[in-house]
Amino acid sequence: MSAVHGVGTMTGIAWRTGWKGLVAWVVALIGVMVLTGSSIAALYDTPEKVAGYAASLGGDAIAVLNGRIAGLDTLGGVFANEFGFVMSFGVPVMAIALTARHTRRDEETGRLELLLAARVGRYAPLVAAALLASAAVVLAGLGIGAAMVAFDADATGSVRYGLGVAGLGLVFVGLTAVAAQVVEHNRAVWGIGLALAVASYLVRGVGALQESALVWASPHGWVDELRTFGDDARWWPLALPLAAWALLLVLAFWLRGRRDVGSALVQPRRATPRASRALRTPVGLAWHQQRGAVIGWAVGGAALMAVFGSLAQEIVDAVLDNPALGGFLGAGGGSEEQAAELVLSPVMSTFLMMLAMLVTAYVVMAVGGLRREEESARMEVELSSRRSRGGWMATHLAIVVVGAAVIGAVGALALGGTAAASLEDDSWVGELLAGAAAYAPTAVIFLGLVVALFGWLPRGFGLAWAVFAVAALLAYLGPGLGLPDALLDASPYLAVGQDVVGEGASASGAVVLTVVGAALVAAGFVGLRRRDVPVR
Repeated sequence: MSAVHGVGTMTGIAWRTGWKGLVAWVVALIGVMVLTGSSIAALYDTPEKVAGYAASLGGDAIAVLNGRIAGLDTLGGVFANEFGFVMSFGVPVMAIALTARHTRRDEETGRLELLLAARVGRYAPLVAAALLASAAVVLAGLGIGAAMVAFDADATGSVRYGLGVAGLGLVFVGLTAVAAQVVEHNRAVWGIGLALAVASYLVRGVGALQESALVWASPHGWVDELRTFGDDARWWPLALPLAAWALLLVLAFWLRGRRDVGSALVQPRRATPRASRALRTPVGLAWHQQRGAVIGWAVGGAALMAVFGSLAQEIVDAVLDNPALGGFLGAGGGSEEQAAELVLSPVMSTFLMMLAMLVTAYVVMAVGGLRREEESARMEVELSSRRSRGGWMATHLAIVVVGAAVIGAVGALALGGTAAASLEDDSWVGELLAGAAAYAPTAVIFLGLVVALFGWLPRGFGLAWAVFAVAALLAYLGPGLGLPDALLDASPYLAVGQDVVGEGASASGAVVLTVVGAALVAAGFVGLRRRDVPVR
């Protein structure tokens, strides 16, 4: 029997057990492009309007967020720019999710060992996972390109852009496959993948800002260097992600052959013979389980916010140097102080909204850890003592709340500190800390949602991520696409206000989110007390 014997069987099993998630990812990414294309095509229906968009939103301040989009004065360039942030994080996360599910996650739960006990080669599961995830990202990329063509973007440029998006996904399929051989736990694979995605995004942003060769060090930058809709468009940069994908998969197979099933190349630190005094308490054990995630999310959020804050003066200079951009943002013809007041407040509010998204993503992930505790039977072990179900969950939720507060505070301090240094104005630190606090109700409502799902519908926990994705997309894309106010208000991130730094938060929105979130948390406790444990 060869080492890849049973690839077809393993691919069929991976498809049968994970097709819903795969289809959801592909449809979601293509759907976002369809929504973007339909709205942009309606808003910029003449060459003059497209030219006005290019004059308003070109420049260093925008380049660091979405890269330097070639052909911004074309409809396809506008599509690429508006879709850029979703592409930057949505595609890598899709690749990480699909690859980790059928590699380290299946191995961690013991399912892979059972499959390998049959007539299945040791490399077959990895080959199947890589093929399925790679096919999904390629399909998503081609669908995105087709959606752009459907809304009258240049056909050749759209295909090139779609292939570039697929190439970005392929790189992260390879990176995740390698990470799954290096570390022992699925959450560590996720941590490595997300850290690399953020690093790639930031390196591309710095390279685009400096217009330096640094952009070539980032897989995100390879998409930009296709110059998709520009006059100097080119195909050859597509060879970079393809080569990286192939080399990373070869490395993953090589590493797979040098470890045992269920182990990893980097072994976890051996535990001491006796638990510390803190670990013998419920709070200490809960913190031990969450501290790695809190530190990782806090460091990642701080790095991202620090880069954004350091651009504050660049944004003001862009407004002063570009009359079209100043007029578009309502600050044309004013002084530097007026530009800072009129422009930086909504921009910093947008950065704080992104920080709020990071915090709520941590909340959803952390409470999802409770479901994994139940599935692994560790929850039953803890409840076999004299602890109540409500007390067990309350302890874990308290740690989650503290972790969310730490991530939010560290990110806001990083944003405020770098913005203050860039603008030479220390008042921004306090303003941005207050603005970050205004987004606290968004964490409360998502905490309520995931707790209610855990209590009443634990098998449907994926619904929380779906709601999070819809809310984030509405908040990020909705205002620019001219969506109805009633639809925008459905997103918690906009319900607290669209300019929390300049105009302040909406008191009514914050109260509603907090009250509904608290009610959902209470409902979750009731559901956990009434249902069976475990529910598998």
